[in-house]
Amino acid sequence: MLNVGTVSQKSAKCQKTPTRGSVSKGLKEIHIDEEVKIAVNLSLERFRYSDQREMEFPSSLSSTERAFIHRMAQSLGYISKSKGKGPNRFLTIRKKDGSDKPRPTMALTLSHNSLYFIRSLLQRFPVSNKDRTDMQPNNKSTLLSDNSCDRNKASGRLNNGIPMVPQRRSPSELDSFRRSLPVHELQREIIQLIRENRVVLVVGETGSGKTTQIPQFLLDECSRNREPCRIFCTQPRRLAAIAVAERVAAERGESVGQTVGYHIRLESRVSPKTLLTFCTVGVFLRTLMAGDASLTTVTHLIVVSIKTRDGLTDFLLTKMRDVLQKIPTLKLILSSAALDIDLFLQYFGSCPVVHLKGRQFEVQEFFLEDILRLIGFKKKDMKKYKEETQRSMKLLVIIPLKSTQYLLYLSLFDNMNSLVSQNENGSEQLEPWLQKEMDSCISNIFLGEDQDAFIQLFNLILYESVSVDYMHSETGATPLMVAAGRGFLTQMEQLLNMGADINMKASNGCFTSLFLSLCSPLREVSNLDESTLVQSGSAEVRTEEQELLKLYHHSFDDEWVDLDLIMDLLHNIFSTTSDGEYQVFTLHSDMQTLDQKKAMKPSASGVRKIILSTNIAETSITINDVVFVIDSGKVKEKSFDTLSHVSMLKTVWVSKASALQRKGRAGRCRPGICYHLFSRLRFSNMLDFQVPQLLRMPLQELCLQTKLLAPSSCPVTEFLSKAPQPPAAHAVRNAVHMLKTIDAMDQYEDLTDLGYHLADLPVEPHLGKMVLCAVVLKCLDPILTIACTLAYRDPFVLPAQGSQKQAALHCRKRFTSNTFSDHMALLRAFQAWQKARIDGWERAFCEKNFLSQATMDMILGMRTQLLGQLRAIGFVRARGGSDIRDVNLNSENWAVVKAALVAGMYPNLVHVKREASLLSSNREKKVHFHPTSVLSQFQLKENSPAKSVQALPTDWLIYDEMSRGNRMASVRCCSMVTPITVAIFGGCAQLPCSALQEPSVSLCSSDRPLNDDSDSETEDLAEVRIDDWLIFQLDREAEGLVFELRKKWQNLFIKRIRCPSKPWSQQDEAIIRTLVSVLSAEEQEAGLQQPTGIGQRPRPMSSEEGSQSSVKNSKNSPQLPSNTTHDKYQVVSKTCSVMYCGVTDPCFLTGLQLCDPHSSGNASCSVTSGSPSDSPSPSSSEKVFTACKDLLLWPCVVLSRYFIMKSSNIRNIEISQQKGIWSTTLNNEAKLTKAFLENNLIILIFSVQGSGHFQGYAHMASAISKESCQDWGFMGLGGVFGVEWIHKESVPFQCTQHIHNPWNDNKKVQISRDGQELEPHAGSQLLLLWERNSGSQVQ
Repeated sequence: MLNVGTVSQKSAKCQKTPTRGSVSKGLKEIHIDEEVKIAVNLSLERFRYSDQREMEFPSSLSSTERAFIHRMAQSLGYISKSKGKGPNRFLTIRKKDGSDKPRPTMALTLSHNSLYFIRSLLQRFPVSNKDRTDMQPNNKSTLLSDNSCDRNKASGRLNNGIPMVPQRRSPSELDSFRRSLPVHELQREIIQLIRENRVVLVVGETGSGKTTQIPQFLLDECSRNREPCRIFCTQPRRLAAIAVAERVAAERGESVGQTVGYHIRLESRVSPKTLLTFCTVGVFLRTLMAGDASLTTVTHLIVVSIKTRDGLTDFLLTKMRDVLQKIPTLKLILSSAALDIDLFLQYFGSCPVVHLKGRQFEVQEFFLEDILRLIGFKKKDMKKYKEETQRSMKLLVIIPLKSTQYLLYLSLFDNMNSLVSQNENGSEQLEPWLQKEMDSCISNIFLGEDQDAFIQLFNLILYESVSVDYMHSETGATPLMVAAGRGFLTQMEQLLNMGADINMKASNGCFTSLFLSLCSPLREVSNLDESTLVQSGSAEVRTEEQELLKLYHHSFDDEWVDLDLIMDLLHNIFSTTSDGEYQVFTLHSDMQTLDQKKAMKPSASGVRKIILSTNIAETSITINDVVFVIDSGKVKEKSFDTLSHVSMLKTVWVSKASALQRKGRAGRCRPGICYHLFSRLRFSNMLDFQVPQLLRMPLQELCLQTKLLAPSSCPVTEFLSKAPQPPAAHAVRNAVHMLKTIDAMDQYEDLTDLGYHLADLPVEPHLGKMVLCAVVLKCLDPILTIACTLAYRDPFVLPAQGSQKQAALHCRKRFTSNTFSDHMALLRAFQAWQKARIDGWERAFCEKNFLSQATMDMILGMRTQLLGQLRAIGFVRARGGSDIRDVNLNSENWAVVKAALVAGMYPNLVHVKREASLLSSNREKKVHFHPTSVLSQFQLKENSPAKSVQALPTDWLIYDEMSRGNRMASVRCCSMVTPITVAIFGGCAQLPCSALQEPSVSLCSSDRPLNDDSDSETEDLAEVRIDDWLIFQLDREAEGLVFELRKKWQNLFIKRIRCPSKPWSQQDEAIIRTLVSVLSAEEQEAGLQQPTGIGQRPRPMSSEEGSQSSVKNSKNSPQLPSNTTHDKYQVVSKTCSVMYCGVTDPCFLTGLQLCDPHSSGNASCSVTSGSPSDSPSPSSSEKVFTACKDLLLWPCVVLSRYFIMKSSNIRNIEISQQKGIWSTTLNNEAKLTKAFLENNLIILIFSVQGSGHFQGYAHMASAISKESCQDWGFMGLGGVFGVEWIHKESVPFQCTQHIHNPWNDNKKVQISRDGQELEPHAGSQLLLLWERNSGSQVQ
């Protein structure tokens, strides 16, 4: 929120934006008429989403108009070229393909040290025939076993639950408001339609109450009829899910988390009795990945804001159409303010449609021409512009031709040669052939209804100077008359634009009345209902408004948002209403929830509220006190070119549906006004609905999810072709090819072992592969931070003031530690923020370093979720091999971290061509660094190439994204890497046989010199072909060594992916050590610095702290104080458990004794290693001491307390495991609550009386509530509290005979009463029994 001030003329004008017409640096200003811009944009838009590869523009364009088209085409990544001279100069644009892919010569040389390391490895562990066979492509499809992928482990899913009868609503002060909503009148009709139909469409204007009331109608109906229900309502945005859930809960007189709750990524407020859950589409899709059976307990699914047509929503609808056929009890309700009804009626069959009127007050609209007149827009060069327009008349003609629109933009100059001769009376006498052609066109249009004849007619009028009011030589009919007579409204508007006379009479004198009756629809356009915006061409705009618009567009490029115009408009609003103080709020997705809610609160009396919002305000968010809306007509839309693999974030015009939504934000509490910063002509040519995101997004992640959601026999292309508006087939093929490239799919489009794991991780596939490679390379922690940052967004914010942009770039550069890496900047910034967070000044830290606090919080939560998922699927274990320390052994080595980056980022590589002083990729001959990259200071410039090229230490870099702003493609988030890193970690795991010729030098001939005495420099050179572009040239011995090391790595990675829990062998460890040595040696050879401290682990957080930052389970959960101090290192117990970065790890250090390694200890308490007998490993006592030393360096260790929970029957244990809840006696409640509030980690070990077993253990996840559960079947129990089960396997009492509890008279642990606390050492010993048998049930 900005500071409060007083509105005056001075304050409204104090901050002027740059002069109108200013564009981005280095681009020449181009000003042309709005009609031309609209026509060009429409043509390029159709070309973009068509299968056409080439398009030609007519020769009648002026040089300025051609320059505009060139700029637009190049900004979209097309190749544009003009040919010919004068009237025969044509402009052609074409899409890029892979035929012009550059193929540079890529040298690869290895240092002597690297060659020695590889030789040593291969001499000790030669590549076996089995290794060679495994690396070859499979000739047949191999299906994974049912046990290879547990879909129930998918993270981010909705909680399990069963339908129940809702409780009756409590009276609320909002009841009268609910009854006043338009949707309330149709309550019975809506309920009846939902009861009788599987799918119902609800189209309701803004303010009708559809989003908040329809779910409540269903709850109330089920409550009255005593019918169980379970309802989910998807929202396109996180903020909308929270806001609507809180509103609905308030209307029902209860708090969020009871009957009504919400679940978004990393945050939820639900309970076992929640029956209406508002969630994001992504969370619901993650639930579907567990199988269709996950929806058998769902009775109603409401999908809101269909108009947004985001990719996930379309993907969900595609899946739901199939699910409806399998689950007959499921009802689907589609709701939106603006809906393409015909499309969805066709898609779901003949389903009923409910139309709701809005409750809002009347909203008056002003378009650009009205605003210009309102603010008194003037310009000094008005006279100059009029003189220019008199010399040239420009007309726009869009001619429909057999359902395809072609653009004809024609310029008519005064000095055009004319074939018309005029007599003394001024009457025109056409040459005979012209008269014959015109008569033929008019006859064909009227008699044959031939629209094609308009093409020739318009050409004759514009090129041959025939009058637009030409009269047929026999009938006297004009072109306008026959167009009106046949109802060709589009051509009528175009003829009127040309100046056709509406009062002309035919020769029989009776055609005028017929003509006027046919023209009446055009005249009634302005009298339509204000609630609907209709098409209105420039024919309805008065002449003075046309001139005003042309003047404006020749002084300002409307591809940008005119901030000067907004300030003028604000001043006009303030000057016509009462002055007073004002508050300015911002509203966008990169804000914390509490900050977003500030904009929704009513302003104080006498204070005007100004909200600067993105299109987030178009969704279900309602701000009741908005009266004025200024609609820029723009939205930032990200699109992805599937041919060039280049993304574009462009400011584009919104659709008509979005304009209606924005208008609907006003008039909630009283009559409002909407100012559209675009003309009526622009509005009439807007798309009815925005282009679906499914057509303009990368499809790799959706294709991966398709393999889990679609039937196994259904190809990806076939499933996605069932979408409401399916993506192009070539886009799907390219996405599938990319998944095959990263080894997520095999040649038969079946998921590989890696593919199943990537589908399980809550990040994009290439980031998921990066994380899994980091696990195998043992550098997980830095990669976790980098991957989560790339998955979410750049935490560095763009300063509002231009003068601070250099300071922001300097802050980013400072975090790189001279490593030539943007990824390092992201990592260092997060680590520094965490330290500031410990010290309690994170907000000031973010402001100082231009970082977003909300983004940092989100990245922290995503790290927690991703690490938890790695634990769930077995890649990070609680102890022994692959525990949290083991997977971070190489985290301090930046060269190894970059190897994981290359493995994940491939094929996003850029080659530095030093001889040509440019950067090139596999699809772009020339690319630049994005201005936000720290490498942008080394931009390769033609005027000083030597200095720039020499400053770059290697010839290779990786990047996260290639984008296109204007002409040049640019890469963002880059890191310099060595050639050996690319050669080993780039490309598919299974290279073709032709990738390498059999080396002439034996691998065992280590004594042979590298160079023979040949006078030829190239005869001993060979090639390693990674793909069609990555072809490295190196000497034959090095070629063989590199290829064999690559095989070793790929075999190891595949093996670890298939069996993550398998112990590491000596060869596995040797491969990793060799890779570390080679990568480090090449980094040093290239002069790249090795920074320190990059592998520092984030401080462990208490369980409560972690739950607060990631998942909020209950409103009643206490805000627990942290007992962590930054400057004191403490050990609180001999045996302890920690929560690492918010993810519970109750056995991370369980059983470790803080003692000297030589001291004796109980053998039963030692931590045994699972390494094979042939692999030397340190003794258990040494491991314990090493772990203890690590523990002493941690800033905080959380005390674990262990309690025995007795149950009278096994059914209660099953309920607890299913719902994640537990209840105990009132006596036990007191000590559990005390221990929980003391910031301890509470471990509950369960045992059924008389069973002879412990049934597993869980940790206490929330405070004890006052609510009871009726399912236990036992009276006298207290309130419900949350538990998170860690192990559900049973351990027989025979295995626990050696464990005694000193706190219970040294009795055996199985002889414990309900609520008995165990001494920590005894508790840790008991938990070790599960850890030793992790993955299999103890018999």
